[in-house]
Amino acid sequence: MTEKSSNKEKIQKSESDFAKNPRENITKHLPFVLFLCGILLVYIFLTHRTEKKIRKIEHLSREDKELYSEYITLQTEILNGSRSSNLEQKMLKVGIKPATEAPKIVK
Repeated sequence: MTEKSSNKEKIQKSESDFAKNPRENITKHLPFVLFLCGILLVYIFLTHRTEKKIRKIEHLSREDKELYSEYITLQTEILNGSRSSNLEQKMLKVGIKPATEAPKIVK
C-alpha cells in the first residue's frame, strides 16, 4: 500500500510542478524540438535540391532530343544538296551551265 501511495504522491507532485512552472517543462523539451526543426529544414532543403536537379535533367534531355533532330535534319539536307542533280539545278540558278564537251587531257 505504501508503494501505491508513493506513486500517487509522485504523480500529484509532477502535476503540481507542471502547473506551477510550465516554462520549465517547455525549456526542458526545447533542445529536442529544435533538433526536430533542424532535421525538417535539412529534409526540405534536400527535397528542393533534388527536384531542382530533376527539372534540370528533364530540360537537358529535351534539349538533347531537339539538337539531335536538328543534326539529323541538317545531315539530310547536306546529303540531298550534294547530289549531282541538285547541284546542276543550283548552278543553273547562278548562271553556270553544265559542260557539253568532254574534258581535254593535257600531256
